[in-house]
Amino acid sequence: MFHEGMHQWDDAIDLALRQHAQALGKQVPAQLSHAMIFFTAGEAVRRLAPEHVPVAEALGLWRTGLSFRAPLEEIWKPYLDGQSTRDEALAALVARTAVSQAAAQQPAPSPLFTFETDEFWLNLHHILYVLGRAEAKTPDATQAAVAGAPGEAEHALRNLTKDEQRIWADAVTAYATGLSLKTTLENPMPAITQTLARADDVPMLSGTGLDPGLVTTLERAAPIYRKAWWPAHRDANRTWQSSILALVDRYGRTTIDFVTKAYALPWPASGYPLHVSGYTNFGGAYSPGGANLLVVSSITDTNQGLHGFEIIVHEAMHQWDGQVFTALATQAKRLNVSVPRDLPHAMIFFTAGEAVRRLDSTYVPYADAFEVWRLQLSGALLPAQRLKPLLDEIWKPYLSGRGTRDEALAALVARADAASR
Repeated sequence: MFHEGMHQWDDAIDLALRQHAQALGKQVPAQLSHAMIFFTAGEAVRRLAPEHVPVAEALGLWRTGLSFRAPLEEIWKPYLDGQSTRDEALAALVARTAVSQAAAQQPAPSPLFTFETDEFWLNLHHILYVLGRAEAKTPDATQAAVAGAPGEAEHALRNLTKDEQRIWADAVTAYATGLSLKTTLENPMPAITQTLARADDVPMLSGTGLDPGLVTTLERAAPIYRKAWWPAHRDANRTWQSSILALVDRYGRTTIDFVTKAYALPWPASGYPLHVSGYTNFGGAYSPGGANLLVVSSITDTNQGLHGFEIIVHEAMHQWDGQVFTALATQAKRLNVSVPRDLPHAMIFFTAGEAVRRLDSTYVPYADAFEVWRLQLSGALLPAQRLKPLLDEIWKPYLSGRGTRDEALAALVARADAASR
């Protein structure tokens, strides 16, 4: 009701925005004033009822066409909190979002990635997942991407009531004895991740098709997570997005051109949706191949700066897993050898790392910086370090322009098979 009432001010607000844009020689982007209404009306009601989920969030509008959430959070919200004047806030908002006359007449370029930072249920699921693995004492619970979760939880629990502590502990135990015993790539985990990403920040999970027991666990834990963790995790997600988006804007097109040429496979015209979560799994990111589902942790130190940029390219390349394995298998059949199960993953680590290293000669690729080569990737029985010299010797020259992709794949699969025996 208040939202629709605020539309009666459209002419006055549009005029004020246009005046600020004209002073800059630019134009007001479409939907800015509408986004301001969604944000302001939602913020007004949330200040009456902190548990309220604004309409734009509940319906997922910020990620399905309505834009400007980040500048509204950074510029308009402080004004609503009493900082600065309305005209100062409008001027800053226009300066941040206005577009040139020429750009206003051109369609926006297709994004390489679209970021989703405010998916409440997905973030709740992941913190329960990693805490469950810690409680279950799985070997990967000490990895850098998740090791801080139990300490963060212990600190937050001090500010909860006894009943809240008990409900939270029950939720963690439910995961520790159930979903946390699976990897994030085992069924039904990918389907759960996709469903919770679609749920965004809806008030309840009824009607999502999730297991009723899981729905009960998540809904009971939700008010506690929203109170104790969510604001900090959401802020971390948004901060991480801003830093990585700057790198995507600067280096994205060059990097994607490099990896698509190397693999001879296309990047989707609409880009990949990137779901940002405080925690994810021990690796700090995951992506079921071909599922169009990329999930990256904003909290782990391993995902910061160019390493974070490399890891989102890495996870996107997993969408090609099926095609890459088929190409390798074709060469393996011709040579009467087998494709080591970790070879495609090792190729991604090497190729994404090499792509970013070519942007900055001082850059240390992710797999080298965090000793990934000593790990057993993709369920392999041997460490990936046996493949690194082969990638240096065979794949790197191909990336530099020598030979064809199929020649490189044939040589790689032949040597990798021998090294895996």
